[in-house]
Amino acid sequence: MAFRIAYVVLLVGALSSCEPAGPKVQGLIPVPVATREQQWSKTRPSIFVALLFRNKAHLIKNFLGYIEEQDYPKDRITVWMHTDHNEDNTADLLSEWASNARHVYHDVKLTVSDTVVYPTVDVNGTTTMGWHNERYEHILQLRQRALIAARRAWADFILYVDADNFLVNNQTLNLLIAQRRPVIAPMLEERPNKAYSNFWCGMDENGYYQRTPDYIPTLVRERVGCFEVVMVHSTFLINLRLQDSAHVAFWPPPETYYNPIDDILIFAHSVRSAGLKMYILNSEYFGHMMPTADSFFNVAAEANHYEGFKQQFLVDHKDIPYSPFIGHTWPPLDNLGFDEIYLINLRRRVDRHERMQRCFKELRMPFTWIEAVDGRNMTDDYKKALGITMMDGWQDPFGKRPITNGEIGCFLSHYKIWLDVVERNLGAVLVIEDDAKFEPGFMRRLQATLDEIDDLNLSQWDLIYLGRKRLEGTENWVPGSSHLVIPNYSYWTVSYILSIRGAKKLLQQKPLTKILPVDEYLPIMFNNHPEEGWKKHFAPRDLVAYSVHPLLIFPTHYVGDDGYFSDTEPPEIWIERHKIRNEQKKEKQRTEL
Repeated sequence: MAFRIAYVVLLVGALSSCEPAGPKVQGLIPVPVATREQQWSKTRPSIFVALLFRNKAHLIKNFLGYIEEQDYPKDRITVWMHTDHNEDNTADLLSEWASNARHVYHDVKLTVSDTVVYPTVDVNGTTTMGWHNERYEHILQLRQRALIAARRAWADFILYVDADNFLVNNQTLNLLIAQRRPVIAPMLEERPNKAYSNFWCGMDENGYYQRTPDYIPTLVRERVGCFEVVMVHSTFLINLRLQDSAHVAFWPPPETYYNPIDDILIFAHSVRSAGLKMYILNSEYFGHMMPTADSFFNVAAEANHYEGFKQQFLVDHKDIPYSPFIGHTWPPLDNLGFDEIYLINLRRRVDRHERMQRCFKELRMPFTWIEAVDGRNMTDDYKKALGITMMDGWQDPFGKRPITNGEIGCFLSHYKIWLDVVERNLGAVLVIEDDAKFEPGFMRRLQATLDEIDDLNLSQWDLIYLGRKRLEGTENWVPGSSHLVIPNYSYWTVSYILSIRGAKKLLQQKPLTKILPVDEYLPIMFNNHPEEGWKKHFAPRDLVAYSVHPLLIFPTHYVGDDGYFSDTEPPEIWIERHKIRNEQKKEKQRTEL
């Protein structure tokens, strides 16, 4: 015990000389600089990581992959895991991980139970993900069991991490411990709804969420640092070295607690009753969290949504780890029956190419790279050699400007594919631009659409949008279809399916001799464009076009989003739009919350 006391004094002394990183950073204690020997010393605090799983087979390999990547001595970490009454192979995967990872950590404890402790199906016999008192009580008891085990092991800290929270930042443990707070959470982002996180700034007299002026500035990092809050949940660290932490408990509720059974409310009340405070740390990006489980109908729906969640994550991140302690075999590639799957990508946009490679890998879908024509390198001689002339009377409907070289390059990139389809006599191909983001269940939903096309004998289609921007009016369903609509005037060519018949029709018009943006050309060709003067340049306009509904692909970024960049429009146009949309987005968040 004397050793622990001496260590704590040493740690506090080392940290007390640290200053906050800057005037905008509040309450933040930076991690002290340490030598490699000090960093990996046996005197590092011991951490008890408590993990609860149920029906999480679809994400366990990734979740544990992030836990393993934490830059903290594993021989100072005990991993405590519990799982019960699963309907998938969660228990088998955890058992495999525990067996293979046990030698790396100080200890690995796994409890597997098949006992059904609360209702898991509704009156129709369908698995439900809903929350009710029995489930809350079970979670509270398990968290309490982990807390007791951590205290018996004389752990310095206990870290709770929900199984659908992903600690992407490998310095999370170091940064949390360095703050010397009794209870602290790393701020996590929920995707795609970024207005929710794992903390509350306000609470009403009944213990429920209350809006406060501090929440949004903290969430969007307009103020950065370590802040006292009324509630942290999902992922948080408790300092067990503090004497008053002995009074913190999850179950049973404190005698002074009179509100409903709810794990986060009871925990927050217990912390306050112990005379302690809770804090949120938002100094860095720490990770993200899945939407709450009650937004899914069942286990299969959650697993399906997770696939889309990964696609969204890959927009801004380089990779998703897979734990090496669980065997992983990638399913075979599936081209869904297409003769070719094209990815249009500029050679200089290596970042987008690498991102799309990761997306296709997760989808298990092969692709062929088509080097996009770069408008930056386009000269008048180049355009003259290809016989390119501008269509009389065309100007951008919004900017009132002529076509840009970037837009010409985009058209030529698609034109190359149309030529390839005809020259190689390819029956049907899938075209995807490099800013595509795949929706949840993409492969399954696309296969269902293709099956329906066969069932309805829709053999005369030419083009089917998978991603686009609808511009006008109500759209009618294709008769008998539950997946396809007849598209009105639309923008974007982020993704579409093309038949050889459609490619021939697009080429027969000799569009390079009257060029306009490709996303204007396609609606003209299926004769649903508002500009009669433009349409008269092309005849016949008999492209048979459909669109999936709901759409299966969207752009990764819209004008105003962080990270938006246009390769077709002049920078001065989209930069100004970015500023306007950013202000609108912030105002919308403030209004909604």
